[in-house]
Amino acid sequence: MNKFYAAGAMLALSSSVVAAEGNSTSNNPLAAFNPAFSVIFDGMYYSDNVKGEGAALLEDADSAFHSHGGHEEHGHGDLKRGFNLNETELTMSGSVDSYFDAWLSAAISSDGDFELEEAWVRSQSLPAGLQVKAGRFLSAIGYHNEKHPHSWNFADQNLAYLSLFGDHGVSGDGLQLTWLAPTDSYLQLGLEILQGDNLERAGSVIDAEHVAEDISAELGVDVTAEDLNLAEQDGPQLGIFTLRYAPDLGARRALQLGLSAARHQDSQAFHEEEGGELFVTEGDTDVYGAQAVYKHFPTGQYGKGGWSLTGEYFYADSDQEAVFHSEADELGLPVTSEQGAAYVEATYGFAPRWQFGLRTAASGIGGEFSEGDETEEVRLSRQHSAALTWYATEFSKLRLQFNRNDVHGHDGNKEYNQVFLQYNLSLGAHGAHSF
Repeated sequence: MNKFYAAGAMLALSSSVVAAEGNSTSNNPLAAFNPAFSVIFDGMYYSDNVKGEGAALLEDADSAFHSHGGHEEHGHGDLKRGFNLNETELTMSGSVDSYFDAWLSAAISSDGDFELEEAWVRSQSLPAGLQVKAGRFLSAIGYHNEKHPHSWNFADQNLAYLSLFGDHGVSGDGLQLTWLAPTDSYLQLGLEILQGDNLERAGSVIDAEHVAEDISAELGVDVTAEDLNLAEQDGPQLGIFTLRYAPDLGARRALQLGLSAARHQDSQAFHEEEGGELFVTEGDTDVYGAQAVYKHFPTGQYGKGGWSLTGEYFYADSDQEAVFHSEADELGLPVTSEQGAAYVEATYGFAPRWQFGLRTAASGIGGEFSEGDETEEVRLSRQHSAALTWYATEFSKLRLQFNRNDVHGHDGNKEYNQVFLQYNLSLGAHGAHSF
């Protein structure tokens, strides 16, 4: 609760400072409305036919990148049957001056825990189409990755992202440089350098102290973090390249195509085999992605007649070797992981303020996990979703969603249903969403 009160005090203090600055610069309209604040409330009624374990089954779906003892996962997917208060999001944004703008986004969980999600500054006046962003931010690795949950077309994270990036997506502390080409069509190239220490799935970094404690308890011997022989994570580990292209299709239509590539050096994993073997691996992980987004803008009022089609595909592979093994003669054992994941979603505004959406997603595509000469295939999991959304205004919406999941996990195959009844309200400033 102390964290909750601290967050409230921070907002109250910031508001007071802004009000004071506005009074002292009454002849500056920009300062009077800078920064802008918003609070986004999100909650839902949830049900499934697997005793409330639906969200956990999705997160535990068969994957080539399951690692025990990795980075502590975020709590977005912690759903129970019945009423759920999801994270309450606090945002603050505005122009610092003619050179920079800034954004801050924080989340308060239903338990009162406070988490800083984004805090960045971005240049506004660099020459030659260049722009720099620095701080903590959501990566541009995929179209969906940069979107906050309140701007999603569905109530939950799609299975493709969940399997490779976790419920929270790819984010971190670092630097982003983009270049907008001086061409008639939109062409943007981007480069990101991130610490890479908070990834949840592919490219994750384990908690060495925690893993050493687990190994010690299992083997009955004293194993320290130094015994794991892991490389020092003392600098940026994750590099990401992005390309986005959008031809000019006129005023009613838009198309955006994108490619991305990422490399995480010294990524780590902790493995527990059924035969009692325990080992830690380290190496490089690469991720490649492609995206396509088509939008036909509304022909009627309040979104009527507008429709969109979005698709993304990712392929990830990792080449690692055992730097610690409970069987000493297995040190240096090569361990490789690879799998693909994809989703396609479509939305249609069939009436003013009403939108219908369909989504299908798959994980484990062509997946394999290999230890030395032994290879295990990753089983394919699928998810199909339908959502009906009523946009009461631009500040509030209600959504009814149904998921049909076919998930392969540790306990075999599970086919089950999920139902979400979600509300999402935005109090305060509400900036325009990105394309």
